[in-house]
Amino acid sequence: MSSSRDQKLAHVALLPSAGMGHLTPFLRLAALLTARNVQVTFITPHPTVSLTESQALSGFFASFPQVKQKQFHLLPLEENSADPFFYHMQLIKSSCHLLSPLLSALTPSLSGFITDMTLASTVIPITQAISLPNYVLFTSSAKMMTLFLSYSTLAGSKALDDLDETDVIKIRNVELMPKSLVPPPLLQKSNNLLKNIFIEDGRKVIESCGILLNTFVSFELESLTKINDGQVLERLPSVVAIGPLPPCDSEKSKLQLTWLDDQPAGSVLYVSFGSRTALARDQIRELGEGLIKCGSRFVWVVKDKKVDREDSEELEESWGWSGEMLVKGAEIAERIRESMGNESLRIQALGIKEDARKAVGFGGSSYKGLTELISMWKHF
Repeated sequence: MSSSRDQKLAHVALLPSAGMGHLTPFLRLAALLTARNVQVTFITPHPTVSLTESQALSGFFASFPQVKQKQFHLLPLEENSADPFFYHMQLIKSSCHLLSPLLSALTPSLSGFITDMTLASTVIPITQAISLPNYVLFTSSAKMMTLFLSYSTLAGSKALDDLDETDVIKIRNVELMPKSLVPPPLLQKSNNLLKNIFIEDGRKVIESCGILLNTFVSFELESLTKINDGQVLERLPSVVAIGPLPPCDSEKSKLQLTWLDDQPAGSVLYVSFGSRTALARDQIRELGEGLIKCGSRFVWVVKDKKVDREDSEELEESWGWSGEMLVKGAEIAERIRESMGNESLRIQALGIKEDARKAVGFGGSSYKGLTELISMWKHF
């Protein structure tokens, strides 16, 4: 007969950061934990940064009524960033001291708290003070995590300044990535919020109880091995790949694309730059020309504002790899034709898809990783 300790349900709270790229993995993780018989409290910073976030949250809680929602009311802060997402991250970070009574009052008592990597430096001291195990969900890749963990050392040594765009960044003789893949704000001389996040939060994650990654072992084996073997940073807690996190039922679009259903499998190109990348008009024009000339069927999500509320003034785009040169439509069309006609690339993609399916399936690497975490939470 199982003991009452074995039958205890784990209770975990989740706190995302600003932006759909951070919110969506947290919603998917909440749904996955619920399906694995974990009691979940989802803490939602209020107000949200965009209407899209509000709609995603409303749809999620309608689909998953068993997930408890707890609003986290943010303190007002003088706006000092033209970027609405970075400003909202600052709002959340500056209000984190209010979390202690909120977390302590949740019932049943929490087994663990999962927070976004961009909030580690402000949240971990709070959870340490109330003896609550704190885990970090890193919403980007394991490759990007190697940079996140080592950036404070790289920035302090000025090692990035001496590299050309094609040079590979190294930390303790371990190759991380080409300099050309580094987000531009991290290469700027002036201070900015992204640099602060990579320095402050990158240092603090070492004090968490564990790091969760939305990836899977066979896909990023090299980077995960470097991280878990201490080659990038010593004394790290356990880093567990639990992805790819599957989409929630609430993410299914109400928009019926019957045209898409009628197209041959693998024949349609999907074009989207995410929720925070707004293209300039000339970029939209050239991309549109390239899509038309390439000869492939396509679905294109066109976004010309950083957030989906009406902005009264132009917002300077400080994130992205747009560079100084505008890519012309003819070159875009050529590159699309190369990719869409590359049979070996299609075979490779199908192989990755199958590996991902196995990773999250029963007995797969990601399934096992999450199972071990849940077991620890049950016995906390």
